[in-house]
Amino acid sequence: MNSITQDILYKQSVVKYSYKHGVTKAAVKYKMHRKTIYRWREKYDGTVQLLKNKSRRPHKHPNEHTQGEIKLIKDYKNKIQN
Repeated sequence: MNSITQDILYKQSVVKYSYKHGVTKAAVKYKMHRKTIYRWREKYDGTVQLLKNKSRRPHKHPNEHTQGEIKLIKDYKNKIQN
């Protein structure tokens, strides 16, 4: 098993324990914050793939050029080269 699978199975065991014994007891036993367990419980519906970590990469950069600006840059570059 790779570490990602082990991480998912660990989260699943924490969630299942919290359903059986409560979030506070699960937080004490597994030494983690209750908010984390509540977040995992919101995601979990019986499918372990939902507990997999998602990417945190931003979808766009705040200083990224717009398509219009890119066109102006390319036109200017082509104008200088010719």
